Amino acid sequence: MPQFKSEESVFNMAMAYLKRIDKLLSLCAIYSMKGDIDNWTSTLRAVYREISIKLIKAEDEDIRGTDKEFDVTHIKPIDVTLNNINTLYNDLRMRKKYRKELLFLLDQVEIKMRQVMQKKNMLLPSRADPRFAVLER
Repeated sequence: MPQFKSEESVFNMAMAYLKRIDKLLSLCAIYSMKGDIDNWTSTLRAVYREISIKLIKAEDEDIRGTDKEFDVTHIKPIDVTLNNINTLYNDLRMRKKYRKELLFLLDQVEIKMRQVMQKKNMLLPSRADPRFAVLER
């Protein structure tokens, strides 16, 4: 049985990890265009699970949120967290009554996640990445 170098294994795992994130983000784009709250929410939670290992505490709290209640009628950008989306999503009456607000929250939390992933060079290569030099001709 052939032995694999650890660098190759790490590279292969990193590629599989980034491919999963890419696929999930593609699904988020499709579900957001359709206004499919159920699948979009589930897919965003899957994206969160994938990136959570890379988040520092402040980033995690900014995306996931805290367990404190929030006032749905006065949603502010600070309220855009997965926990607050979950509050609306799990109550069928709230989901129907605040559909527009829920779509807003989903948009905003996805943007937050994408910004964090971009900051961590998980979406596009860093300018310091030697592979990026090919694009600089």
